[in-house]
Amino acid sequence: MFTKRRLLAALMAASMLASLTACGGGDDGSADTGSADASADAGQTADAGPQTVADLKPAEADMTEWETASGIWNWDETEDELYEKAKEEGKVVLYSISSRCTKIADAFNEAYPGVTCEPFDISTNELLEKVTREYDADIHTADVVHIKDQDGSLWEEYVKEGIFYCYQPTDIMSHIDPELYATATPLYIELTQLFYNTEANPDGSPVTSLWDLTKPEWKGRITMQNPIDNLSWSSWITGFTSEETAAALEAEYKEVFGEDLVLSDGCENAGYEFLKRLHDNEPVFCSSSDECAESVGTKGQANPPIGFSASSKLRKNKDNDWALCPVNLTPNTGIPAINTLYIVEGCEHPYAAKLLTRFMMGGTDGQSKGYSPFNTLGGWPVRDDIEPAEGSTPYSEINVASFDPTFIYENIGIVTDFWTMLGQ
Repeated sequence: MFTKRRLLAALMAASMLASLTACGGGDDGSADTGSADASADAGQTADAGPQTVADLKPAEADMTEWETASGIWNWDETEDELYEKAKEEGKVVLYSISSRCTKIADAFNEAYPGVTCEPFDISTNELLEKVTREYDADIHTADVVHIKDQDGSLWEEYVKEGIFYCYQPTDIMSHIDPELYATATPLYIELTQLFYNTEANPDGSPVTSLWDLTKPEWKGRITMQNPIDNLSWSSWITGFTSEETAAALEAEYKEVFGEDLVLSDGCENAGYEFLKRLHDNEPVFCSSSDECAESVGTKGQANPPIGFSASSKLRKNKDNDWALCPVNLTPNTGIPAINTLYIVEGCEHPYAAKLLTRFMMGGTDGQSKGYSPFNTLGGWPVRDDIEPAEGSTPYSEINVASFDPTFIYENIGIVTDFWTMLGQ
């Protein structure tokens, strides 16, 4: 199965190098972002194959032996039904990118005696490498995977290939926007947000539009991580080049500057133009999101920078005595970072895996202790029946771009090459 996937990735990489436009360039010095080798010219596969998780469901007669035995496509089982079968399995193994997985396991073990959850807190890259290596070796350790599909590769290379399954209980999904579960089982949402220092700006944010960041007064005074060095940030900048966001950026430019946008040579749309002008304004690159947040939020600064950071850093505002506040940028703050859950094909404890997935998503009524550790400031529930953490701006009021995993997957290499060339 993986042989076919890797061959496809190689063919797509070759296609990308042959079709890079002047706005992406095929520079030999471009950085590897983790999925650039699997990126292809936009539109190559956008209209091919399944578009949603539901499209992947095979006819009953075509299901594999494991699919039939696990009931992985049965989304109508109750928690009681799953629990009875999970007790026969006795355990469930969780690979998670969050240290909060230990709290989840403790709560699960208390809620479901006779089924033991074994959590493993693993970094994103290590997790994906570990579960992939084990799968290739026909070792079925992980049952449930908690990770983010930042660049669309999980959808394109794992879900579509039948390596990861998106278990989507009908009753829970009825409380979630279909757009959020089209290609994954969503857990909660985080954002890359622009922050300012409220102590130095008591009257509110000094900027409101993305285009404000391209003005001369902010040259050298914007902090962010370098997209070349971080897959999440490469995906984020790629989102600005989508047709939808580029059109919004073009309209926004006229609102801010009172004139039509004129694209620079080599920029095919307003998204690329925004990235070029942002880069030309010499942002200061931090080594981590924490460093970005600290540089902006530290009190006592006469002229602090503004900066992009993970929305989750709001949780550290009080403990670190920061004066950090997010900006609801227009036209949007970029694509969301959605935490997602998957069940691994062939896993040994499928019913316990489905029970744990439901538990982590809040259970039938949204009140299970499996979700509460994730409901913190700087993160947003995907369910409409779960209230966000106290102090949160309602997600519906924040300007956020749509996340199209296929677009990001096919364009991340091109956009990262473009960003790389800007620095040459």
